[in-house]
This record gives sequence, C-alpha cells and structure tokens, in this order.
Amino acid sequence: MTAPFALNADEGLAVAETAVAFAAAVPADRGLIYRELAAQAVDGEVEYDLLPALERVLVLALETGKAREIGKAETERHLLSIFRRTPGGKALSQETADVNKVLAQFQGKELTSARISARMPGKYQLDLSVDGFSIAITLEPGGLEVRSVEAGA
Repeated sequence: MTAPFALNADEGLAVAETAVAFAAAVPADRGLIYRELAAQAVDGEVEYDLLPALERVLVLALETGKAREIGKAETERHLLSIFRRTPGGKALSQETADVNKVLAQFQGKELTSARISARMPGKYQLDLSVDGFSIAITLEPGGLEVRSVEAGA
C-alpha cells in the first residue's frame, strides 16, 4: 500500500477549508468524499485512495480563483505547493520540462512566424516556425504537449 500524502498544519487547514467549500457546492451525496478529505487534511495525512479527490479540489480551486477567494494569497500559495507534490502536479512539471527541452533546441535561431489558435474553449495550439523548422505545441487544461516538429517549414 502507498504511504499517505503528508501535509503540514497550514497546508492541512488550507485543504480542509477548500474541501469543505467544494463539498458544499456539489450535491449532498457527492460531498461525502470531500468532507472525508477535509477531515484527513486536518489530521495531516491524506490516504492514497483520496489523492484523486485532493487533486480535483486543488486544480479547481486554483483554476477558478476559489483558492484566493477562500483564504487569500496564503491559501492559494499552499494549494499550489501541495499540487506540485501530487502525481498530477509532478506530471505537469515533467510535461513542461519536456516541452522546454524541445524549445531549447531553437534558442538563438530566427523566429520566422508565430501563431496561436483556439481549437475550442480552453484548448489552444501554438505554431512556431524557426529557421526551417515548424513546431506545434498544444496547450490544454490538462497540460501541454509538443504535437509535432517538422523540417522544411
């Protein structure tokens, strides 16, 4: 079994306040998991089976601005720090590092065109042409990804 996800006292309080607000916003039958998350957060450890709920609360609170609304910048800072330690946060950091590694190859080269397009609400594509190469990067709520790199553009 995987070890619980540890939170310090300030982080636990930030998660608990946010999870309670989340529980109040969903139908009563779906709020139980978030009330359990709040209780575990106050105790300083979130069990592995509640990590998806923790990530869901963190992402929604950060994306919507609810984190700052609930507890000002301090809560937002704590929730962001926690998110970066979750599996989803680590995956997003790795995706970002991977895209930056590809982009680093174009450093010092001449950018000949840049265009961003909205594929649908919340989903974008950044197209760059650099010294005979084209690169397409998708930017979506779930992360970012190098979609293609082609020579001869």
